Amino acid sequence: MGKEPEGQPPPGCQDTAADSPPSTVPVRRGWDIHGAATAIQAWWHRAITCRREERRLRLLAQYVRQEKAIVLLQSCARMRQARVRYQRCREAARTIQTHWRRRGKRQHGGTEGCDLSIEVILG
Repeated sequence: MGKEPEGQPPPGCQDTAADSPPSTVPVRRGWDIHGAATAIQAWWHRAITCRREERRLRLLAQYVRQEKAIVLLQSCARMRQARVRYQRCREAARTIQTHWRRRGKRQHGGTEGCDLSIEVILG
């Protein structure tokens, strides 16, 4: 279908009586109102779509910030647990070494001859 000339109503909206020019004015006015209504509807549709997209992007940004915060908190909690576990193991090794050294001193009168090396394996 070809494009209608500017200022002409689409087929079916024209007045069929060619001898009555005053009757074409209401038809043409109705056609202009229809075009204006279509333009307004299109504008509202774009406005609503734009608002939905802005809201979606806001929620997505909020979700990403929340995820980053959660990951950071979990990382800090795991780090703290690892540090506490390491400190406990270090303290246990210190206690064992102290007792072995005391035992060696009691048995041998000193630390000579007592070669003690303890490895702490975390895992």
